[in-house]
Amino acid sequence: MNKKYSYYLLHKKIDSMAKFLNLDKITQGEKNSVAQIRSYFKINDWAYRHYHSQDGFMHFRISPNGFFSDNDVYYQPDTVSQYIKPGDVVMELGFGQGANLLYLAHCHPDARFIGVDLSPLKKNKVCPENVTTYQLDYSDLSQFEDNSVDVMYAFETIVHNTDKEKIYREVHRVLKPGGVIIVFDYALRARYETYDEKIQKAIALISKGGAAAMIESLEELNGHYANCGLTLEKSVDHTKEVLPDLKRLERKAAKVLERPWLAKMMFLFLPEQFVSNIILGYLGYDLGNAETGTYHEWIIRKPE
Repeated sequence: MNKKYSYYLLHKKIDSMAKFLNLDKITQGEKNSVAQIRSYFKINDWAYRHYHSQDGFMHFRISPNGFFSDNDVYYQPDTVSQYIKPGDVVMELGFGQGANLLYLAHCHPDARFIGVDLSPLKKNKVCPENVTTYQLDYSDLSQFEDNSVDVMYAFETIVHNTDKEKIYREVHRVLKPGGVIIVFDYALRARYETYDEKIQKAIALISKGGAAAMIESLEELNGHYANCGLTLEKSVDHTKEVLPDLKRLERKAAKVLERPWLAKMMFLFLPEQFVSNIILGYLGYDLGNAETGTYHEWIIRKPE
């Protein structure tokens, strides 16, 4: 499918949904305070387990061969694994259901792992001795010492935050000189205001559906790193490799949003943070295929 057709489909989907849903009402209002983000993940816990991973992996699968596979979920943590050495202190920002944290801790028993998240690790998770978790907002890491962490990583979580430079200033402070943070997250190819009204609406719906701040452009995100004294070492565009996963979710979301009566009933009776997430699934594939939205890997280092 070419990008022009996907661009057309985004317009068509926005027009179609506007006939039976109040899209302006969905995008308005508070969406990504600490309380809202915590609530979003609590409400969508079942959906993440059912549609993403029973093992608690909450990120998109990167499929290098172009075909969806459950094993592709390990691409992100295996990338982080390459930067971990024996004796390192490793911190995950936003550990979610703990799958990446526990997987890497088992892979690297000679490293020490710290997990930070708004919600506690579930009681049914067995933590190895080299893992400590904290229930904190990771935009404030004041209880951790300067220059104390070798490796940090964050998967699809910093997008939730409006003040990203506040986070990256803390990252710069806590990382040791020469330390690295590996980030996988979403970005726009161009600034939000450069897109037409309906594409802006699609971006706003996707942002709202994921309890995220308005998704920023690559230019803006790269600027945050530089403004906080960090050096961008590597940037990899994985958009094509996540399309098989996005297409899988689009098909599931279409079963609701292409049945107006069902969508109206669900939006009427189910929590907004649950049903808005369905819109994210419905639009995400076309946003990526239209080369409007991207999924990126960043390797960012604190200078020596």
